[in-house]
Amino acid sequence: MTFFTFEYSVPGEAPVLSERIDVPFASALWCHVEALALRFGARPGAFIHVRDDKGRAVIRAGVATALASIAQCRCGDCGLKAAAARGAQALDGPPPLSPCRGAGACTCKSIPPGEGGA
Repeated sequence: MTFFTFEYSVPGEAPVLSERIDVPFASALWCHVEALALRFGARPGAFIHVRDDKGRAVIRAGVATALASIAQCRCGDCGLKAAAARGAQALDGPPPLSPCRGAGACTCKSIPPGEGGA
């Protein structure tokens, strides 16, 4: 596992959130970005910046992009999409991670096949 720092920011303001998360698989990074976007919602110009344990930028994405990614997920059992449909802005614990059954095409299914999960 590797630690990553996730920041939710709006240009011209101090980061709203900066938290260090132990991410089990690199493929789970985007799922965490989506969950953070869902948690704080869209504000004009808001973005999420992810850095690795050495401080190198790994992801910088607009919050609107992450939220659109959730909305466009074609996975029938996407926990993030279900939470967004309920109007949930907070998840109980970390984002739901499980193996992808669509050859790695679902960002919500971010555990590599054969690595566990449901």
